[in-house]
Amino acid sequence: MSTYTLKYGKGSISFALPDNWVIHTLKPHEPEPLPFEETLLRSIEHPTGEIPFSHWVRNFKNILIIVPDITRYAGTERILPVLFKRFLKDVNIKILFALGNHRKHTIEEQKSIVSESIYETAPCVDHDCFDNNNLTSFGFTSSGLEVLLNSSLVSADAVIVIGSINFHYLAGFGGGRKALFPGVAGYKTILGIHGKVFNKDKPGKHKYARSGILEGNPMHEEIMQGVGLIKKPMFLVNTVLDDKKNLLNVFSGHINSAHVEGCRWFMEHFACMPQEKADVVIAGAGGFPKDINFIQTHKTIEHAMGAVKDGGTLIVIGQCQDGLGNDDFLQWFEYETIEEMEFHVRRADKVYAQTAYATRLKAQRCRIILVSDLDNDAVTKMGLIPKNDIADAIASMDKDTGCVCNIIPDGSNTLVCF
Repeated sequence: MSTYTLKYGKGSISFALPDNWVIHTLKPHEPEPLPFEETLLRSIEHPTGEIPFSHWVRNFKNILIIVPDITRYAGTERILPVLFKRFLKDVNIKILFALGNHRKHTIEEQKSIVSESIYETAPCVDHDCFDNNNLTSFGFTSSGLEVLLNSSLVSADAVIVIGSINFHYLAGFGGGRKALFPGVAGYKTILGIHGKVFNKDKPGKHKYARSGILEGNPMHEEIMQGVGLIKKPMFLVNTVLDDKKNLLNVFSGHINSAHVEGCRWFMEHFACMPQEKADVVIAGAGGFPKDINFIQTHKTIEHAMGAVKDGGTLIVIGQCQDGLGNDDFLQWFEYETIEEMEFHVRRADKVYAQTAYATRLKAQRCRIILVSDLDNDAVTKMGLIPKNDIADAIASMDKDTGCVCNIIPDGSNTLVCF
């Protein structure tokens, strides 16, 4: 029997597969790592759609730096020391963690994101999407959505936005403008943006509100309208990193054009097409923090759907050490039908209702086994099959019958197209 190893939380798990299975491993066309500081400096000094960073930064005395939260690693603890040492010595800096509506950080988590030296140098603050006293209205989009953002944007002369490019099951791609929306937006605005993923004139989710698509994506377009209402100079630094935190590329400059350039490159390198759809797909989320909770692990389910046959089996490996990811998540599975669920999700005041809806849709298409530390009853309620051990998941398959199996080691960063 052939043996394989996938990341699981901060560790790994190994498993064996029957010799009579036809096995394909699906990996992105990942380039070789690049030297971090050299690549970063080259990118910010030769940006897309902006003047060199060394000239840009001279115009401002008070700069807000928006950085990702603990669930989205961007190499910020390596980026910030370089920027501070070379360009930001005489600038008043405030660092804002783009939590969206995620949980608050611990102090140790904040330090790990920005580095201990930067944490001691500049004030570091978690965004709170529910704190109306620290939100400011920047106007309305054409759909009537009020754009509420952290008030730190008002007092800053300019904004540096740091993020990492990855796939996003609703907005097409993460990184870039998502540090602003939902990253530092008010909860009302976050809800409105997520609500754009449904069709306006018929049931169901919009066909372009999915991973790997920007053009025509209603959520992305709503976000970009919101970005257009922020009349502040912004400079984007978007990284692409591998699962060992090595730097693969940096895209810097204009908040839109630099992001689009980075997304195009990311699609070329991290989307793949299988030789054939499989009876069984085994997809690892890629370890911590990609599998920190179920809502993050769901990205792997989204990305792996193109690799499995209708009615096949998808085995997903995600530890989910922080649980589901939201206290309200499980309640959305109490509706008897998908139609009833959609009716309520469309009117929901909870952001992750869409993730619950997307999970249920996928569970109707194929059998999904989740290997995690989650409570079995919670997994079952989501329409998934719980397993605490991958060997149990594989043992539940008919091993006497040869089948095609696609293995996806890093499902969080690998979009399977078919």
